[in-house]
Formats: sequence, C-alpha cells, structure tokens
Amino acid sequence: MLNARLHIAQTDCTLANFEENLARHCRLAEEALENGADAIAFPELSLSGYNVQDAAQDIAMHIDDPRLDPLRELSRRITIICGAIELSRDYGVYNSAFMFEDGAGRSIHRKIYLPTYGMFEELRYFSAGQEITAVDSRRLGRIGVAICEDFWHVSVPYLLAHQGAQLLLVMMSSPLRMAPGSGLPPIVTQWQTIASTYAFLFSTFVCCVNRVGNEDSFTYWGNSSLTGPDGTALATAPLFEEKVLETVLDFSAVKRTRLHSSHFLDEDLRLISAEMQSIITGRKG
Repeated sequence: MLNARLHIAQTDCTLANFEENLARHCRLAEEALENGADAIAFPELSLSGYNVQDAAQDIAMHIDDPRLDPLRELSRRITIICGAIELSRDYGVYNSAFMFEDGAGRSIHRKIYLPTYGMFEELRYFSAGQEITAVDSRRLGRIGVAICEDFWHVSVPYLLAHQGAQLLLVMMSSPLRMAPGSGLPPIVTQWQTIASTYAFLFSTFVCCVNRVGNEDSFTYWGNSSLTGPDGTALATAPLFEEKVLETVLDFSAVKRTRLHSSHFLDEDLRLISAEMQSIITGRKG
C-alpha cells in the first residue's frame, strides 16, 4: 500500500443519543466518500458521548448489534473507525474502538488505562481492556489504535509500532483542565508533544482525533492532527470547532524515515523483554 486518504472527523456528539450520533457518522462518511476518502476516523465514544456515567450499562452494545447496520453497509465503500460503549460476549462493558470495513464490524481496541482522578471516573463504569494488538485494514494497512489515556503510557504505542503498525491512531475525548486563557492550554501543548515524540521515535504516522463541544461541565478542545514519521505536523484542526481534516497518508514516508535513521529498527526487544521480566519477578528494583 502506497497511500490512503483519511478523513479525521473532529466532531461534537450528543450525550446518550445513539440515533442522532449515528446519523452524524453516516452523513460524514457519505460526504467523505464523495470526496474520495478511503477511511474516516471519529473521536473516543463518538456514538454515545463521554460522560454517560451509570447509563453505560444501558447504552452498551455488541459489535454485531443490528443498530450498527448502517455503518456496516457504508463500510463496503469506506472504512469507518469510531468510538462506542461495547458489551462483550461475557457482558463486560468497555470503552472501545469499532472498525467497520467491507460490510463487517469488529472491536479493535478496548481502552486499557481508565483515568479515575480529578474530573475522571472511568473505572466506576468500564472494565479495562487487556490486549494491545495492531490490526490489519484493507484500506489503511496495518494500524495501531489507542484511546486517549492509553497514549500517556509509552508501552501502548511502543508495542503497537513493534507489531508493525505504520499508523498509530489515538481516539480522544480530552477536556480542558482549566478555563481557556490568552495562550494555549497546557493540555493542548502536552498532546502536541506526545504526538510529535511518538511519531519521531517510532517512525510512524500518528493521528490524533479529538472531539469538540460541551458536555455537562466538560469542554472539549479539538486540535486533531496528523503527524508524519519524522515528527512533523502535517495537518492540524482548529481549537473548539467542528472540522473534518482531509489528509493523505503517504506510507513511503515511513520507508524514507527508517532508511534515514534506523533508531526504531535497532531496538533490542529481547533485551527489553528480559529486563522487564526481571522487574516483574523482583530481581531488580
């Protein structure tokens, strides 16, 4: 695969209103198709809203739920990655990423690191995911998906990149931690630094898809972005506004970057594994 046209959908959503959120997904996917896109990606929990609290169990759905059929049908022509509250086969409730492609849907990531501090209460309502696995997409190649707080733990993108992901896609519902002032809020610059650093260190594309709008006391800031494998920002959405970024992933850039500097390829995974095992078994510390 040489390149792919990815639309990054920086959207708002309506809390606990699946029908309205689904309609927005379908409309934007159809518009992306008209503009020649291969895939479209939405933010964290884009089908439900973030602050669902105790309603999470009622909202949760299996990946094969018939209500998701419109996305399955559209996916025959465009790959759709979106956020949902997933009900697993054994009835666990997860903050998940769903991917619809070629008429089928699958859950491709369950959020692992559930923030429960300050304004966040995710461990009260969700189970934690237990897998870090890159997945194959016919239209996007091999990708690694993470959800918001997961990207604050370097182990997640590290493992996804070493499983062959050339695109790291992080779905976010990141709120401001303070009222906006005259400069960029710290959380914005922190995420920009994270995206640039991971892209450079792992020689991969990094796509951040953040939401906008207001939900209860939360204000979401947007600024979604695509960063190239050399750490350079290729496209950036504005703050606080809905925007669909139309981007092109030129995967030959990964090849050029890794030929220029092999620091990622030189990583000694056996050494890392041995040292981690020593820490886990208490031989080091």
